[in-house]
Amino acid sequence: MSNSWHQAYTELTAFIAEHSEVEIGANKVGLPTNVRPEFWRLFNATRTAFVEEKFPDLLDKARPLSENYLKVEQEIIHSLSLDDVSMEDSLHRFLHNPADELVRGQFDLLFELLKGRLSCQTFEERALRDIEARFEPLYRSGYEKWVVLSLVKLLEADKSYQVVLREVSHEDKRRMRATSKESVPPPVESKRLSFEHEPVSMLAVPDFIVHSAKINQYVSVRSGYRAPLATASNASEHRKWYLLDSIVALEPGLNLFYLADRPEEISLVADVQKICKPDLNVECRGEKDWYEKEGLEKVKLHNSMLKPRLGSYIVSREPMPEQKIDSQEEDIHLLTVGFDQSKLAPIVDSFVGYEGSDQ
Repeated sequence: MSNSWHQAYTELTAFIAEHSEVEIGANKVGLPTNVRPEFWRLFNATRTAFVEEKFPDLLDKARPLSENYLKVEQEIIHSLSLDDVSMEDSLHRFLHNPADELVRGQFDLLFELLKGRLSCQTFEERALRDIEARFEPLYRSGYEKWVVLSLVKLLEADKSYQVVLREVSHEDKRRMRATSKESVPPPVESKRLSFEHEPVSMLAVPDFIVHSAKINQYVSVRSGYRAPLATASNASEHRKWYLLDSIVALEPGLNLFYLADRPEEISLVADVQKICKPDLNVECRGEKDWYEKEGLEKVKLHNSMLKPRLGSYIVSREPMPEQKIDSQEEDIHLLTVGFDQSKLAPIVDSFVGYEGSDQ
């Protein structure tokens, strides 16, 4: 089949015209059992042809990310005997099949076109905007997940843990934040690595905790920080804490790493009042020319606010001019990595012989 989405759409509409039992009206869609498989095949082929025709460059960019992510995901699942690695559904779909995720926004639009509510031109304009808006956040977050899992691999993780929070009730949401007290649950061994967090939670806990055989330490990671509702009743006394009033919003791409001899010491990232001082910031930058969009200033701000004990590492997919990093900022390090895991070694090397503490 030609990659022209117009040709694919013509085949779809011809099929509908040839099968009078197919009903696609303003307020009704009827697809009898005997025509459903072929209808959906042509419907999905039209959406896929649109993406392949209009965005070959995005698909070419997404495929190496998908391939490299899937490789490290399977390696981690095997080495830790996991059931899966979980994350937000749209990102999971994008990393496992980029084209399938990018066409999802066209589902309703294509039905609107079939119903005569949109012209082909309007369909194209709206579908183009949807794909462009969908791609960059997914790619940025996907590259971040590849970096984090690659670090888990390089750390030679041999055990994984989760801190499982209770579900937030309606009563919890009505309480005053300052008066809500919540106990940090102990970490439990887990058969999954999860980047998922509820939109509203009592406490901010790690994405996961792993034991590193390479450094014989526990390492916890948190990305995608969201403000919690409650104050922890049992925050570790062996960690340094900052009042959240002194911390501005943490931007996407920032990953907080914590090290300790016991997983309980690094099972809380933040409560409603305070945030734990990280041992290391890892800033992931998958987009091209990210430093031209005030990205470097955000890295510097995170570093100066949180003062991670081992400094900050910028992991950039694309090369960045060295002069962009101020020579006086010795605790901010730039790694141009692409998809070469070995270039992440300086981060792991910085952990060797280091013991997380409040000093």
